[in-house]
Amino acid sequence: MFVFTRGVDEWLVIGDDIFVAPTDIDEKSVRLIAKGRMLGGPNDGGTFQTAHELSKGQSFPIGPMIQVTLVEVRGDVVRLGINAPPHLALHRKESPNSIKEDKE
Repeated sequence: MFVFTRGVDEWLVIGDDIFVAPTDIDEKSVRLIAKGRMLGGPNDGGTFQTAHELSKGQSFPIGPMIQVTLVEVRGDVVRLGINAPPHLALHRKESPNSIKEDKE
């Protein structure tokens, strides 16, 4: 599991096409948005956008190969654990616009 610290609207990029970011952080939970193009499974290649409300230790899957876990809430930032296959790069992006600029 790779662990990243993120604030509101600070994005994580999983592979080339999956984006995850906190949209609201309170003292014990976080609302996360996940969007992009599905990898693997019956919906492979299909687009998705979901929102999840997580407390510490809770997680959600993105398709059959990726798991996102809320590791810790620290004030106005959260620590997110990402389980993904080793061939998928994991990196940080601060805004959705910078993601589009990098792809072009």
